[in-house]
Amino acid sequence: MADIPAELSLNGVLLPPWLLAALLGLLLAVVLAKVANWTGASRLIWNSPLFFAALVVACTLLVGTTLVPSFFG
Repeated sequence: MADIPAELSLNGVLLPPWLLAALLGLLLAVVLAKVANWTGASRLIWNSPLFFAALVVACTLLVGTTLVPSFFG
């Protein structure tokens, strides 16, 4: 089994790996929301803040499960 770090070290400050996944998921969700606004697909969305919150959660899970192997355990 590979040695997966339990924390990420940033100049001696230990951060949980899901924090990086959450930040990348938020960034990906912002980019996807901008693309949806640019293409006009956002007019099909009934509640934009609720959709954005769900998009952040979905992107965080996507990034977390693909880039952080210890995301679920």
